[in-house]
Amino acid sequence: MISAFNRSQIIWGAVGLAGSVVCYVLAWVFFRHGAATFLHACGFSTGVAPVLALLALACITFSGWRTWKKGEGFQSYSESAFYHDFGGGAETAGDHRGAKMTGLAYVLSQAFLAGPLLLLRSLHRLRNLVPQEAGLEQKLVHLLTLLQAANKWQGPSDYPGQEREVLLLNFMKKIDFSRHNGNVRFKVRTFDGI
Repeated sequence: MISAFNRSQIIWGAVGLAGSVVCYVLAWVFFRHGAATFLHACGFSTGVAPVLALLALACITFSGWRTWKKGEGFQSYSESAFYHDFGGGAETAGDHRGAKMTGLAYVLSQAFLAGPLLLLRSLHRLRNLVPQEAGLEQKLVHLLTLLQAANKWQGPSDYPGQEREVLLLNFMKKIDFSRHNGNVRFKVRTFDGI
């Protein structure tokens, strides 16, 4: 169980790191060429475009780090600052061009923000592997078997001295964990939603 979980974390971490690199490269190309186009149109030298692109990447990285530290991540379009509720009336027909522009801005913002968010998520996965300690696998399997047999919401008092194992099973997404009215409860995760 532990080795399978760690292996999946390593694979998803590697995929996330590759995705982060792709998103950073896309952001670099966008801002490098965008800055060069803007500078050329204004009659300035385009030699400073790479510096402007690096500044943009630094801002994106800081924004992604700040988002990550707040415990947030990607936003849906309706949650973003780009969303406008047009209400669907006939008087808003002219606003659909604005919606196309804000939709494009939303997609670009999420693609650029994916660079630092995927990087941080991947590093978190790789740093937080479950330790391969002697006997830990057997303890986890035994506790999971007990939880499956009980098949009901339980608390830490039902398994004294096994708090670490409960937390590891929760971390590995083997159990559902709830904090209702200040009481910690957990039960085996079911795949049918019951």
